[in-house]
Amino acid sequence: MSILSVDIILKKSGFSLDITCDIENQITGIFGPSGAGKTTFLRLINGLEVPDYGRISIQNRKVFDTEKKINISPEKRNIGYVFQDGKLFPHMNVAQNLRYGVKGTLRKQEFDEIIDLLQISEHLDKKISQISGGQAQRVAIGRALLASPDILMLDEPFSSLDKNLRHHVISLLKPLVKKFNIPLLVVSHDLSDLLMLSDRLLIIKDGKCAGVGSYLDLISLGEAFAAMNRSGLINTVELRLDRLDPEKGLMLLSKGEQRIFAETPTAKMGNHNNEMLNFFLRPKDITLALHKIKDISIQNQIEGVIQKIIISENKILCVIDHGFKLIAEVTLATQQNMNLREGTRIWSLFKAAALKPAHTGNINS
Repeated sequence: MSILSVDIILKKSGFSLDITCDIENQITGIFGPSGAGKTTFLRLINGLEVPDYGRISIQNRKVFDTEKKINISPEKRNIGYVFQDGKLFPHMNVAQNLRYGVKGTLRKQEFDEIIDLLQISEHLDKKISQISGGQAQRVAIGRALLASPDILMLDEPFSSLDKNLRHHVISLLKPLVKKFNIPLLVVSHDLSDLLMLSDRLLIIKDGKCAGVGSYLDLISLGEAFAAMNRSGLINTVELRLDRLDPEKGLMLLSKGEQRIFAETPTAKMGNHNNEMLNFFLRPKDITLALHKIKDISIQNQIEGVIQKIIISENKILCVIDHGFKLIAEVTLATQQNMNLREGTRIWSLFKAAALKPAHTGNINS
């Protein structure tokens, strides 16, 4: 079901935005280069800017229509909007900020669930100046969720946080949004952030929609691929941590029937056994083989089938189904020499060190 339908045109001095798209009831990441129009797109939906022409519907409710002269004010669109800097009230403590904007009676159970999932329950009596940037951003997200919006929008919410802390906040946000079944749009210039969080991507390039869909679908579209390729293609994989083996310096992981190894980070991992953790793997760090190889130092060898082959200049991208999808990058010569085709059974080989955890340790920031 489409929860957001947009068909709008805006023209400014030296810039125009012309986007038509439908967003489904999922977590959708908005990605594109700086100046592409990502923030302007959110501001138009929220009513902070007005299109020259078009229509915007949220949950099948028209909030803007030039032909019907509809322009619902921002406060009546029922959108939870989290700005880059959070925009918390410094004269209020954390609890007061969280309760600001709540419509009707706030159920204690809902309040407790949100602050527990965001790990901010111990900071409720603190002033905003007494908490860290990561904690403040979680408070801003909690405040938006407690207002029971029809849709939640986050505009570069992680840009002021270091990478480890960004990934920690993302790991808290994804289950929270899904638990309360609130559609989410999130803008980020970091593709890896969005792939950890999002079910689908909306690619904006030069003020236009270059594609909407899953990451693996979009890499086969020219305009969308060009925008993502500049950022650097990456695999994100959610794996179960079965156990740590400190003597060997390894994490033993699993995904369905597949058993996978990664190096144990130098930072203390804490007790994450049986938890689902996000890992990154670069396509160029995957070696392909037509059979399993004995007596080799590479720890991970997993069998799969090539689902799709994408030609990009002198590179070949193979989308491989292992029960989960991986993108592997090879040269055109390799593809020809190995006769790699869609449907070819293949082994993906990658070192334990190539699989990078999104964040490590217990973070209280």
